Amino acid sequence: MAKNKIVFVTVGTTKFDDLIDKVDTPKFFNLLKELGYNKLIIQIGNYTKEIENSVPLTKEIEDSLFGKSSSTFDSYYFDYRPSLSDYMKNADLIVSHAGSGSIVESLENNKPCLCVVNDKLMHNHQVELADKLSELCYILSSTPDSLYENFENGKLVEYINNREHLDPSILNKSQKLFANSLKSEFNIKGDQTNNNKSLKTMVVLGSGGHTTEMFYLLKNVDRSRFNPFVYVLADNDKRSEDKIFIEESNYRKNDDKESRNVGQSYIHSIFTTLIALFYSMLLIFKERPDVLICNGPGTCVPLCLAVKILTWLRIKKSKVVYIESLARVKDLSLSGKILQHLSDWTVVQWPELIEKLITSKNVACINLFFKTF
Repeated sequence: MAKNKIVFVTVGTTKFDDLIDKVDTPKFFNLLKELGYNKLIIQIGNYTKEIENSVPLTKEIEDSLFGKSSSTFDSYYFDYRPSLSDYMKNADLIVSHAGSGSIVESLENNKPCLCVVNDKLMHNHQVELADKLSELCYILSSTPDSLYENFENGKLVEYINNREHLDPSILNKSQKLFANSLKSEFNIKGDQTNNNKSLKTMVVLGSGGHTTEMFYLLKNVDRSRFNPFVYVLADNDKRSEDKIFIEESNYRKNDDKESRNVGQSYIHSIFTTLIALFYSMLLIFKERPDVLICNGPGTCVPLCLAVKILTWLRIKKSKVVYIESLARVKDLSLSGKILQHLSDWTVVQWPELIEKLITSKNVACINLFFKTF
């Protein structure tokens, strides 16, 4: 039975009006039709304008989309879903914003990914990841302004025919390496009593790619040793809460204040960080974790500082594990620049970052998805 040839556009948890403006147009529809695609699904996120050329995706329409093919071209849209997995699995091409979570999910589903960088973001680190993966031929990198050009000049077809595919063995090996290394950080040679002790583990989540990466990292962690898990997320981060619900059957969640929002100025972030530190001190004093694991969202800096304050005051001895985001290829994030001095174990995912670390104690390079050496 013939199936629809589907293009799925996703902006994740972000607002990316420039991309939606480009794909919800008759011109984009025609470019897709010329390549044989007959269905377009657009996940619009926090789009601030009116959709003009596509219709809402209802459950009835969705059920028929993934079934028998129709001869007409149709375009549909929705804002959010708790999971985008089914749309990615059923897509023949994914047009994604340059968030690491969306890129990795596209590649893990073995789909060609046309990655569109939001070039209007402040301190835009998405360019680093998009350029790196495009150079390695895993994705095709674009901007909103050059999106049509990739269809018209044949670059998209060339990429689809010659693209690199994600190697599942690398992910599996990296997850085991992280899990074993994490365990060894807390093992004391010859002290079997200590080595069998359960460690209360606080996991800090952040919107979009941070949360996606974190769940990949934690997949093989020994849950009999690192137990219980307590998740912390920003009080406005509904998407991470949805992800916890999907990934975990039994969990505890705490909300925290974020020290810096995406696009927020560093000056204004001083005040929000002080507020976040106050809430973090209360939370850490209440939970008293043995280990705190984080990978870069603004939520994690005051939490790590609170953990260290309790350690310095000899109230509770805890360790901080910091993993730099996959999106950071050439330079450390602001969180990474700060937390390299506070963390007990620092992990980067690209070898280019090793030389950026001022402190060289207890550092590892573990890339979850890509061969880097």
